Amino acid sequence: MLQLLKLKIYNEKVYNYSYFFILTVQIWGYSQTAIPDTLQLSAKELFEESGDWNNLNILESYIDFSKDVLSSSNLSLGIIGKQVSTTLNLGYSKSSKNGQWGNTFAVSINPIWEYYGVGYGISKNTEKRTTTLQSFYSTDFDFQKDITLSFIDVYRTKKWGTFGYSLIASKTYWGSYQGEWEGKYTVDANGDFLDLIYPQMPASNELTYRGMAMYTYTFKTKLVNISPQVFAMSDIYKLFKDGTESDFDYFNDFNLDLYYGTSLDWKISKKFVLNTNIRYNTTWDKLSESVGYKKSNPIMFMIGTNFQF
Repeated sequence: MLQLLKLKIYNEKVYNYSYFFILTVQIWGYSQTAIPDTLQLSAKELFEESGDWNNLNILESYIDFSKDVLSSSNLSLGIIGKQVSTTLNLGYSKSSKNGQWGNTFAVSINPIWEYYGVGYGISKNTEKRTTTLQSFYSTDFDFQKDITLSFIDVYRTKKWGTFGYSLIASKTYWGSYQGEWEGKYTVDANGDFLDLIYPQMPASNELTYRGMAMYTYTFKTKLVNISPQVFAMSDIYKLFKDGTESDFDYFNDFNLDLYYGTSLDWKISKKFVLNTNIRYNTTWDKLSESVGYKKSNPIMFMIGTNFQF
């Protein structure tokens, strides 16, 4: 006799539900047949109960800190659905006497999303251009860490605003983790279901090359400077390794992360400026969605200060 059990599995990290179908077999007869402790469903058994299984569009969401933490504001709030997180960004900059060279040290802390980072940048300044080489290291002290090296070039014009671009190389490391269920489960001596068996995925790393372009234009008034801004970012090439046959590299299909919003610089005094910023995010990435993943798109509210000694 065949019985169909439908199980609902809840994934705590991504707040998604996946549905799996387990086929249990009870064998009746005049002679007793031994049943193994571990059983494996065939691909047909796993999917035949739903002809539309591959089109359910169940996507696991993830947060990309190497993209989302773009602000130099002292304090920022990120909202994803019903989740709210706070990021504290602290920086110290020191310029040469003639102002042509600058050194910047940065710290970023997000205890809710367990993100912590430190960085250093060196810049060369002219009247119309700033060129920066920047490195940044981030980690959650558990599962993930990321090392990013960026070349940033910004041009300022009086009539058309500020343009810029950045070339970025980022390498991310992940620890071992529990993978998706592959149809394996355990039964007792009577053939009754006991538990699901999940594969343990090996530690892995991914090297990413990406480019970014930005534009902002400032409208100046006596009390506040208003600066609409847009950042466009795209991954160009990826190299993934986990020490197995899954190692691969590829040039990405079209993908785009668009950040857009407005920055306000409130002139509290001649030496003190309060910055407020709101920034939205939209992502186009069909390749990631085709394998079941979708980047979370935060709404970011940021507050920063600029005090001149």
